[in-house]
Amino acid sequence: MKEFMKLAFAHLALLATLLLGCAAPEETRKESPREELNRRVDERLKEARQERALNHFIQGAVYEAKGEHANAVLEYQDALRDDPNPAIHYALSKNYSILGKHALAAGAGREAVRLDSLNITYRENLASIYMNAFQHDLAIKEYETIVRIDSHYVAGWYNLARLYQAGKPLRALEIYEKILERNGDDWEVLFQIAEISNSLGKYDQAAEKYRRMLELEPGNRALQRQLAETYGRAGNVQEAIRILEGILEVDDQNGEALAALADVYLDQREFAKALALYQKLMQQEKNNAEVKLRVGVAYFGQIQHDSSFIAMAKPLFEEVSKQSPNDWRPHWYLGIIASTERQDSAASSHLERVTQLAEWNGDAWWYLGTAYFEKGQYQKLLETMERAQKAVPRDSRVYFLMGLAYTRMNQPEQAVGLLQRSLELKSDDLNTLSTLALTLDGLKRQTESDAYYEKALKVDSSYHLVLNNYSYSLAERGIQLERALAMATEAVRQEPENASYLDTIGWVYYRLGKYDEAEKYIARAIATGHASSAVHEHMGDIYFKMGEKEKAEKFWRQALEMNSDNPVLRNKLARGSL
Repeated sequence: MKEFMKLAFAHLALLATLLLGCAAPEETRKESPREELNRRVDERLKEARQERALNHFIQGAVYEAKGEHANAVLEYQDALRDDPNPAIHYALSKNYSILGKHALAAGAGREAVRLDSLNITYRENLASIYMNAFQHDLAIKEYETIVRIDSHYVAGWYNLARLYQAGKPLRALEIYEKILERNGDDWEVLFQIAEISNSLGKYDQAAEKYRRMLELEPGNRALQRQLAETYGRAGNVQEAIRILEGILEVDDQNGEALAALADVYLDQREFAKALALYQKLMQQEKNNAEVKLRVGVAYFGQIQHDSSFIAMAKPLFEEVSKQSPNDWRPHWYLGIIASTERQDSAASSHLERVTQLAEWNGDAWWYLGTAYFEKGQYQKLLETMERAQKAVPRDSRVYFLMGLAYTRMNQPEQAVGLLQRSLELKSDDLNTLSTLALTLDGLKRQTESDAYYEKALKVDSSYHLVLNNYSYSLAERGIQLERALAMATEAVRQEPENASYLDTIGWVYYRLGKYDEAEKYIARAIATGHASSAVHEHMGDIYFKMGEKEKAEKFWRQALEMNSDNPVLRNKLARGSL
């Protein structure tokens, strides 16, 4: 009952203030009897209207205090018929808002603001209505006006910053910092700045705010842990470790601190230290799937140094996958382990499961696709990447793999479009640039091909694959041979045992008429044991130019044995010449 009376009297006090207003100045001219009569009648009518309005307003306040908002609305509407007062519009808008009638609430709220544009309470009410209707831009405008009316109104600045936080975080940071400058450290304001800074990757700034929060609450363990984790993200690992070890000195059974410190060591790839902490944590929480997973990850990190850790990691991931069947992470690690163990079917199965549980995971689609590519299952790869297109349509790797598959299926025209789409999403990807250039070169679209090779060299002028492929293309056409030789030489310097690269530089020398040098490099290519039919054919061509026709025919025959569908080779052997 006391609360009801307080609310009713509050409404009455507000209305009375606005109804009374200021006394009108006295008339200096003497009224005529008729004018005096009309004035008195008007005053009486006005008083009667105000009295009716006040009665309806009081009854509306009574209903509002009882929570009968629909009845309150009716009373406030009746009050407005007799007195269109901003206070009544304000009361009406609040009750409309409570009833979920946001459009009507906004209309009444705007009318209250129109009639009394400097009233901060009315504008805050209207901003609240806009926020409830998810019209944040309109709410921002109201708070911007509020802080112009009263630049010292802290609540107005704070609410404005909160509204800016989602769409304009830098502007929100600016406002929060001004609040701190004016009013000193405030826990909630510091927290908001730290959260925004974290989301923007400004970890140093976030850590500084968490540190100031700790000065306000020095015993807050959760805050200490948050500060340590933020220091870790900022690269200040030693400070993170110092804080977490300090927590554990006081409470060596603090599971969250143990996990956080272990995570720091894991991020630093100090797997042995991480593992020791995780194992201690497992003693506390034997059936905790998350802890098991982290221990498994620590073991997994050791595999590249000691493959025996596979036997320790694998069972943990299998346990987690059973405990948490909808968690994609154990399947990810099991897939990588299976791939390492050459268990292709198991690897594909686990990675397929990852794409089902976390279809946003582009890495899973990539590894699954490359697995199919390496096994030569190009149709399966295309089917998988068609699903990936729907899940991760902005991942350039999806289109790259599809283009690569079509090149292997001897459908270069289809490959070109997909590779170009991949470049639209990631214009500086060297593998895509190189593959597209090579594909266009094969289609005899050398102008386009050369443009992509040149673009690739601008990205990385020393990328050996591009240097090799471009120099071979130039050699085949017999143009820019000195430049081709320089590129081929650099490619061989980087990979001196690459049969393809050795063949390229040999072929450039052949085009330059330097047959002795050509023979030397082609011989090295064949000696690797990985030379293709084309390399043996090149050696035959070199020997023919050197006048050694028997050797030439020998290598042409070897090339034909490796590729019996080559009509050019058959014609060479039939003619006994180039």
